[in-house]
Amino acid sequence: MTNNPDQKNVILLLTRPEGGNERFCLNIEHLLGQCEILDNPLQKIEFLETLIEVKEESILIFTSINGLRASEKYNLRNKKCFVVGENTRKIATSAGYEVLASSSDQENLLKLIKLKKPTESMVHIRGKHTAGNLCGSLKNSGFSCFEITGYNQKPLKIKKQVFQKVMSGRPVILPIFSPRSAKLLLKELDLTGFHVVAMSEVVSKELAGVDLAELIISKKPDLISMQEATLAILRRLIKFDSYTS
Repeated sequence: MTNNPDQKNVILLLTRPEGGNERFCLNIEHLLGQCEILDNPLQKIEFLETLIEVKEESILIFTSINGLRASEKYNLRNKKCFVVGENTRKIATSAGYEVLASSSDQENLLKLIKLKKPTESMVHIRGKHTAGNLCGSLKNSGFSCFEITGYNQKPLKIKKQVFQKVMSGRPVILPIFSPRSAKLLLKELDLTGFHVVAMSEVVSKELAGVDLAELIISKKPDLISMQEATLAILRRLIKFDSYTS
């Protein structure tokens, strides 16, 4: 997903797994026309098999779209779920689930689950690399919960052409959605001078000590807030560029 780079000095580097970069640009692509978009996923989602039996009455927990997709591969008949993310909620609803509660992050979802006080066992279908321990927190609060590792996030490299462009001295805007993404980026690139949008304080801590041009933390840990923060930087950089060109 690259647009026409002619006459576009600002770069927007998108590194989410397959499908994530397209979702990020959805509904705002017309506003991104004044920058060059570079699509370079840093993780490949690989779905994993499981031998764990899930009871049909269990409530599923999806903290990502990929957790929901993993469950589809297990042909589960469960009808109720808790979710993180508005897009995950929409997909779960369209798939026939009754979404008992949804939130923009795991911490608030934990609070909502405690308020709901479900008596059924819960199953968190998650990735191999995740932040936090939602299932452990639920167990410590007296709930029945176990985990299924439904997918792995295999690291990918920065493409040579992308590397050359982002290291050319042009302004680079970089939205980062998870601590793992931040760690992978630091292995691949010198982020000095980048304009970074971090999804949370936890993500921003991974960038401590890096001499960034700026670091903006999203007002909320959701897609819309990340889009808004990215567009705010883009507008400012384009305005500045027009004065210096």
